[in-house]
Amino acid sequence: MSALLTATQMRNAERIGMARGAGSGADLMERAGQGVVAAMLRKWPSLAPAPSRAVVLCGPGNNGGDGFVIARLLAGLGWRVEVFLLGDPARLPPDARLNHDRWSALGPVGRLPDARPEAAGPEGVLIDALFGTGLTRGLGPEVAQLLSSLDMPGFADWHRVAVDLPSGLCADSGRRIGGDDAAVFRADLAVSFHAAKLGHYLGEGPALCGALEVAQIGLPDGLVTDPVALVEAPTVALAKRGGHKYGHGHALVLSGGFGRTGAARLAARAALRIGAG
Repeated sequence: MSALLTATQMRNAERIGMARGAGSGADLMERAGQGVVAAMLRKWPSLAPAPSRAVVLCGPGNNGGDGFVIARLLAGLGWRVEVFLLGDPARLPPDARLNHDRWSALGPVGRLPDARPEAAGPEGVLIDALFGTGLTRGLGPEVAQLLSSLDMPGFADWHRVAVDLPSGLCADSGRRIGGDDAAVFRADLAVSFHAAKLGHYLGEGPALCGALEVAQIGLPDGLVTDPVALVEAPTVALAKRGGHKYGHGHALVLSGGFGRTGAARLAARAALRIGAG
């Protein structure tokens, strides 16, 4: 069984891991970027021999720092990369600022929301590194408008990657931060670090994250006490996750009295296994 972490547990795991010699914050950030690039190429292997275009949206925290690492690594593979930053570079955390400056030696950084990515070409990869597990409030109207613009036809055929968690999704509940109609990034692939978060599996998380991969960043296991354990559901249960309980049929089981319930119980279990309500 896999462990699922809350945002607070993940922060504690990073803090304890670095204190025990797992590496510096910059080391973890570099490994995170490497993990995202590797997961992208596993998900879409056709991109490896024919370098594509990437648009990387970086936020004002360490999630944005991961984005700068990803941009630099993709550029090193021959990709055409555009990078946009939400916020002031001078106010980035130290590790994120370090990777901002490394990228700036290779290419420009557009300033969101004034500068906006424009789709040019039939396909590419759109990478959301705006906000990760630390987000606790809604995205605000400017970011909501930005995300809405990314749903336009120009990006329709682009692959969409969320770094750690789609921006706007609560890491602990899988709900949209700010309400059911709040803005959120929709991903085809989400790459989490060290361990999956509760929000990847709860609420709207599965629908908004797409495929989920966990990239290891050098933190040892056992840094969090009493994490939630993930128990994999049967395939039919996964298929029903976003539907109605009667979408796979409706079963009514009539049982005999005490001592005569065995056949009814077997029938009921069979109905559950095939997905009946």
